[in-house]
Amino acid sequence: MTPSACRLPLLTFLALCGLTAGIRAAPLPPPAIATSRAIPADAHLGEASGDADFLFRLGLLEGHLLVGHELIQAHQPALALPHFGHPVRELYDDIAEYLKTKGFPPFDKELVALEAAVAAAPDSPATEAKYQAVIAIVHKARETAPAELRASIPEMIKLCSNTIDAASGEFGEALERGRIAAVVEYHDSRGFLEYVDQQLKAMKAEHADAAARARIDRLQAILAKAQWIVGELLPAPTPRASVGTYRAIAAEALALAKE
Repeated sequence: MTPSACRLPLLTFLALCGLTAGIRAAPLPPPAIATSRAIPADAHLGEASGDADFLFRLGLLEGHLLVGHELIQAHQPALALPHFGHPVRELYDDIAEYLKTKGFPPFDKELVALEAAVAAAPDSPATEAKYQAVIAIVHKARETAPAELRASIPEMIKLCSNTIDAASGEFGEALERGRIAAVVEYHDSRGFLEYVDQQLKAMKAEHADAAARARIDRLQAILAKAQWIVGELLPAPTPRASVGTYRAIAAEALALAKE
């Protein structure tokens, strides 16, 4: 995947990151669709601009790892490998300074070692052990963000909704003339949604408040519609739905986040 491949709508990203604070982006390429203004979500945009932006980028990193692991388990190492390379080359540098300011040990070497292990011996127990160790590090890194942010239903709903929006952008990048032409982008979308699914389940387990759980339920119902679109791990050339349908689902999530 090239640095321009992973996209999410500009307004969403700026809302997430606190408008333009801390962003150092290259000039925007012409949008593929006249009504869409997009910038890279996975590519280097400078250091994470705040706590919410850090969690968003870390979620994208984990989403890559999740779908990569799923592909390994399906004995598709060639399809899995890019998702172990992208976290190192497209996301880690942007969160490295944030982690440094929090005193969290760098883990780029672990990511590189995991990618090498997947390339050399994807089905090895040692590779699986490296994967589980990296996931544990990612989960520990998430704890460097303020606890009150991670415990906030409105803030986490917003983060999850923005991640669904990013996933819709990846799905759009996967399509060419209405057919799935770039399966790596399709898998990006699937991985991002898997990350959201895990977050929502964790939130529901942690919050007993009826109003909070009802809001989570609503987002889970929206998420399920998006997950169905990328429900096939090895998709047929003809997608289950159009990018317009996927974007409409993402818009539902974004609207819920604003309530």
